[in-house]
Amino acid sequence: MNRAEYLSAVNEFIYQGEVLGEAVFNLYLGLEENAERRYKLATLLQLESETKVRLRPFMTQLGLSIAQEDVRDRVAEFAQSYASKSWRQHMEELAGITNFFLEKFREIENDAPASEREVAHSMVVHESALNKFAQLELAGDANNSLNDVIAQLQFPLPPPR
Repeated sequence: MNRAEYLSAVNEFIYQGEVLGEAVFNLYLGLEENAERRYKLATLLQLESETKVRLRPFMTQLGLSIAQEDVRDRVAEFAQSYASKSWRQHMEELAGITNFFLEKFREIENDAPASEREVAHSMVVHESALNKFAQLELAGDANNSLNDVIAQLQFPLPPPR
């Protein structure tokens, strides 16, 4: 991809992807009634929030806007179906979504100039942690599913009492 396509992909998939992820996890957190799952969703929300903030200097350095797109309509679609799906179905959805973003992030990393590759790679690591969370939840390893997510947090949430 050329420089314009690369910058467009950084904005659309990396930055605005975090904006969307943050909005979706925030929505799910408000809809979930199970305390353990609320903690997990809050931790995923924390990762998306911290990552979005961490990306702002990078975006600005690239001359890209840090204005957040309005994702209310997209998030509303997720809200309509939340209660009708099982936790397993949500994790299957998360695994699929993160697989899509992992592919995009790897493409961006491959095309990133050397001076930008570290940030691009960090997004592959970020999305891999979300994907691993979903995969471990699906495999029944709920006790370890957040480990990779928490390892990336600068401000981890305290576990529920």
